[in-house]
Amino acid sequence: MKFGIIGYGNLGKALASALLCTGNVIADDIHVCDRSPESLNHAKNELLHTYPIENINDMIKTTDILCITVKGYVFEELSKIIDKEYFTDKLVISMMAGETFEKIYSLIGNVRLARAMPSLAIATNEGVIAYTKVPIEVADIFNKFGFAFETEPDVIEKVMAFAACGLGYAAYLIDAFTSAGEAMGFSYDTASHIAALSFKNAGDIGNFRETVKAVATPGGATEQGVNYMDQCGVYNIVATAIQKAYERMT
Repeated sequence: MKFGIIGYGNLGKALASALLCTGNVIADDIHVCDRSPESLNHAKNELLHTYPIENINDMIKTTDILCITVKGYVFEELSKIIDKEYFTDKLVISMMAGETFEKIYSLIGNVRLARAMPSLAIATNEGVIAYTKVPIEVADIFNKFGFAFETEPDVIEKVMAFAACGLGYAAYLIDAFTSAGEAMGFSYDTASHIAALSFKNAGDIGNFRETVKAVATPGGATEQGVNYMDQCGVYNIVATAIQKAYERMT
């Protein structure tokens, strides 16, 4: 199978890396189209086939599966120069947030279409990806990206808000933890290392509520901090932030 990737920004690069990490896809089977010469040079250094945006139809012709990783408004512009006949017998996988099946059909016709929503951590096959129904050979590849699961179309945006955006939220919280360490006099490197390890250790242990109880012994320092976070409504802040992201896409 030859994969075409429209857009070689952060998501496009993560997708190309994910495909290569699976061992199912070789560099020669990945074709990239982007408007940025810098992005295309980056792809060339990875031995991928590259096409400037004016040659997007040439890329579509040479691929079996087309993955769209640009923003919706960018693809809307690109759809004006795409020859829709080249989509015949190809699978189109949209990784665009907030762009429904109906909207995509209105731009490029009644193609074989699926939607997928990955986190950037798929780059090392340790991310999250949800996808609507796809051929089994494609599902087998996605299942190597990390935690992968098939879902209904109306759940995709929830995955975006919770999982894809979640990577950013986790990094934000770790950065806040790091800043607190710096305020106490630790160097940035030491504070960030301790912060990252703390979150990693919590993730490795799992059973988060029980872990909080185990660490936050009655009358202790941890309990004092947890109580303060509860008083500030941290649970509600996090839940509301995720909801805001979801509302942005619906």
